Amino acid sequence: MQENDDPINEIGFVPSFEEIAVDYNSGEVFEVEMHDGSNLRLRKLHEDYDPTDKANAVRTLMEAQTNGEILTGVFYINTAQPTFIDLLNVVDQPLGTLPESLTRPPKSAFDALMAELK
Repeated sequence: MQENDDPINEIGFVPSFEEIAVDYNSGEVFEVEMHDGSNLRLRKLHEDYDPTDKANAVRTLMEAQTNGEILTGVFYINTAQPTFIDLLNVVDQPLGTLPESLTRPPKSAFDALMAELK
């Protein structure tokens, strides 16, 4: 197998380009030319857009796809679901400032895990 182990891509080189920054009004479509000459059609959602309406979010995404546009902004939020931060049970305090007793499991938990893996 090693005689056929040729890399497919050169991932060690990342070309440098100037940042592309755009600013446009809500509801507008803005065409952006990329560094390779291709174009993206960006559409910023209207300020009065309701991201909690799932049916409208799907309809808006489908219309954007049909028009060859990429939506920018928040197009759907399920307010009945807990947030990602809540699901992960992340604390407000930075992890680097927490004492080791809160970030490191006790030896008994490690021993129990190792016993399960035997």
